[in-house]
Amino acid sequence: MRATAYSLVLLGLLAALSGCATKTYVNEQNDALGQRLSADLARVDSRLGERIGRNETGLASTNQLAQDALARAGEAHRLAQGKILYEATLTDDQVKFASGRAGLSNAAKQALDEVVNRIKAENKGVWIEIQGHTDKTGTKESNKVLGLHRAEAVREYLHAAGIPLHLLSVISYGDSQPATTERGRAANAQNRRVVLVVLA
Repeated sequence: MRATAYSLVLLGLLAALSGCATKTYVNEQNDALGQRLSADLARVDSRLGERIGRNETGLASTNQLAQDALARAGEAHRLAQGKILYEATLTDDQVKFASGRAGLSNAAKQALDEVVNRIKAENKGVWIEIQGHTDKTGTKESNKVLGLHRAEAVREYLHAAGIPLHLLSVISYGDSQPATTERGRAANAQNRRVVLVVLA
């Protein structure tokens, strides 16, 4: 009888000990699993943050492009509705735009002074589109930039002469709209130009 009681107590102790061992094992496994899940969640969160950052940058760039396009559309609308009063063309043979340069010569400044004087004498509300053009020398991209620099140089001069900036718009056509398709030095000089379109 006593042996049976001891056996029962011993069995109870073994069962309790094995239960504790199982509970400890389960807790350890749960802790390890929780740590792995936390690490995985941190990685996912980091990647998601990076993607959101890239998307926000892309959206900001797209938004700027849309605003630029809208501004150009507004200018085109005004150009379409406006009546062209006259055009003034500054070509290389008149004002000497050096190849690859945007600076204004004295002859160019004198020609621009005539345009300014005419605008002020007529005393009309006008809008001026300043179009920059180049010859075919150089790449399309560099010619686009050079045409823009020439148009901006003219805009700065007109503004300094008293024409408000909000009445002056610049655009570069680079080498895409040549005045002549002939080749040679004389043709290149004709294509290096700035055209001022004056609209009512």
